[in-house]
Amino acid sequence: MRDIEVLRVSAQLEGEDYTALAAVARNEALKWAKRRAGRELPQAAWQMQDFELLVGGRSSSAVRIETEKLDLWALRAEDPDKDVAGRVWATEIVIGGEVTSRPHVSLRLIASTAEPNFSIQPHVPGPVLQMIENPGLIRGARWLTSEPVTLRTENDAEDLCDHLEDPERRLPVFVIALPDSAGKPLVDEALLARAVAALARVVLVPAELTWVLTKRFGKTRSVFNGGVRAYLRGFTANDDPFRHRLFLETSLRDTNGAVACVRSLRVLAAELSISETRLGKDVLDFASVRTASRKLRKTDLVRRVAPDEELLKTAEELVESLEKQLEEKDKEIDGYLLEVEATEDRARVAEQENRSLLFRVRQLQAALIDGTLTPEENPPLPKVWSEFTDWLDQSYPDKVLLTPAARRMVRSPEFEDVTLVARSVVWLATIQHDRRANGGGSLRDVQIENGILNSPCGGDTYSVDWKGRRYDVDWHVKTGGNVRDPKRCLRIYYFWEPETQQTEPPRVCRRLIVISYAAMSSVSRAA
Repeated sequence: MRDIEVLRVSAQLEGEDYTALAAVARNEALKWAKRRAGRELPQAAWQMQDFELLVGGRSSSAVRIETEKLDLWALRAEDPDKDVAGRVWATEIVIGGEVTSRPHVSLRLIASTAEPNFSIQPHVPGPVLQMIENPGLIRGARWLTSEPVTLRTENDAEDLCDHLEDPERRLPVFVIALPDSAGKPLVDEALLARAVAALARVVLVPAELTWVLTKRFGKTRSVFNGGVRAYLRGFTANDDPFRHRLFLETSLRDTNGAVACVRSLRVLAAELSISETRLGKDVLDFASVRTASRKLRKTDLVRRVAPDEELLKTAEELVESLEKQLEEKDKEIDGYLLEVEATEDRARVAEQENRSLLFRVRQLQAALIDGTLTPEENPPLPKVWSEFTDWLDQSYPDKVLLTPAARRMVRSPEFEDVTLVARSVVWLATIQHDRRANGGGSLRDVQIENGILNSPCGGDTYSVDWKGRRYDVDWHVKTGGNVRDPKRCLRIYYFWEPETQQTEPPRVCRRLIVISYAAMSSVSRAA
């Protein structure tokens, strides 16, 4: 089993009566925990005191630290996943702080699982939505909401622009442009806003107000015509536009395009909530609060010269708490190591892409020096697998990319006809690429050559991380018929990734096709 931190929430309670606000927020958290505890919570829970309840694979526990200067209450609730056996969800909530300061709320959602490929669509837990409604949450002096905010006036749009450029902004802003004056969003904005409540802000911009963003930031950093853009922290009018992901209207109207957009933004908001907050400062974990509580209790008992039996019991509880904290930290470290490995993979991909593009640039430079209009012809198709990746990198570095998993798989796959795979890749990089970039008809069940089809994955669609983003692998090149022999069964799984720079009309688009898995067997799929 490993612990995977899914998301973090850091916010403050809105209002003036700090004591009353904290009491309301704790009560909302307990009402949520009650529905998952398996039976009634003990009376100590509703008195906001320490308690522990274990019921058939579920556990609920809370601790509280009260001093003259500090009032801190922490809850941890664990319950098994309703659909996935062996997966357990843990939600940690900490409410309070210095008694003279505005109460802070932090929440962590953690999944404990043995699944080798853990993949979900993140959604903030119920307590966040409840506390947004009562008593109310703020972040950076702005209200948090579980509903999208619609701009009404030009002043609203200018305020949004100010907020996007605010160096103190901590949350990403997902801006959804309406396609026309009477149009509706192309994505499910209500679902998105609830899923990322307190992780990101969702803003709807009417078509007639998108010019404010364009005038302020230019076309390359704006969003309009029904598109959706994720503005990350640190955005400025001179920022790299590709850092702030853009979903174009054309891709949102594609099959599953709008659904994939919402899924990607949910994953992005959850990942940023972890990478851009500090554990122990912005967000407190339950284990640390529990250990601090028991240390304070032990200190208090020593000061009061309590009986040895009571001191011994408290010391044993403290040791147990420290052991649990150490165990949880070890699991966290394992998770961070996995993330480091993924980051190293992304770095290797970027290096390989840069080398391939540099090779192409040198080809073009040589062609210009020679006075020819085109560089040398692409190298001949590979005849053995050891030649495949070099051929691809030299031939189509700006159109077809391999993920690290695909690169490993094409070293020695069971599928024998490497030239057939290369011809399929040529089709992907030419005909398929041109049709997607410039239009020209459907790609569904197109025959590439005799017995080789390009088709949607249908029920075989799955998600994959690419350069830190989540995409749906929803197309594949395949052999027709019911071929089971891995030496003759071809499956090239891929997805289309649009990266767009809008300069002057007409739009100039740079688009990449990424082969996610070159699986040369209908049953072999490596992560």
